Amino acid sequence: MNLFGLKKKKDENFELNLINYFNSKNIYPNPVQLLLPEAVGLLNINENWKGILSNCSRKERVHKTIELWKESTSQFSKIIDVFKSKLISIDTILYNKELYVVYSLKAYDGLIYYLGKLPRESYENSIMNKLPKEIQDFYLHIHDGFVLFPDECMGPVSSDKFYCLGDDLLQSEFLDDYSVKDTYMIFSNGGGDGIVYDLSQNPPKGFTYFHGNYEDCDFENNPIDVMCEWMKIGLNGE
Repeated sequence: MNLFGLKKKKDENFELNLINYFNSKNIYPNPVQLLLPEAVGLLNINENWKGILSNCSRKERVHKTIELWKESTSQFSKIIDVFKSKLISIDTILYNKELYVVYSLKAYDGLIYYLGKLPRESYENSIMNKLPKEIQDFYLHIHDGFVLFPDECMGPVSSDKFYCLGDDLLQSEFLDDYSVKDTYMIFSNGGGDGIVYDLSQNPPKGFTYFHGNYEDCDFENNPIDVMCEWMKIGLNGE
């Protein structure tokens, strides 16, 4: 049944429904596998997340996850508010050969799932070190990416999926005051738009990018605030 560890009877239906749903949407050759808390406790992973994911109480896992977000960042309070009203479970899966934290949230027609990749120990010699501190803090202490499943969007993407706009655009096709080869998308709405940062500027300049019409790009609002508003749409299943 793709469950690592011993099942508890009261959780069996929830866990089986979760893993069956994930495998029905899985685009990778390896099946998605659910790791139960007993199994997670044996793993050598981030200590904060190990303490959360190895807890056998679903209620406690949810509570401790919310506390981790509150302690690690002050920029995502709107997301924490959504968690307080809609987050019903925190679980662990092996997905495409990597560990992910599964967030199960109540929606009007069922459940919404978000995936959080475990944070890396460091990001030496990477574009991560050039991003604003509040972005770095999220990736170092909470998740190396936090996206809607199965679309893998509507959240900060994993660091290995940062997209350089210069890979597909020439400078002559881009905004005059920004360097296309130094502009990276760290958040995608799934439609080609998202939050980008020009790392050639000091401090890095972030803005809301719309690929279809540059006149729609938002240079005024805080990129993290815009990111949170988009994430709320994904988390609420809108």
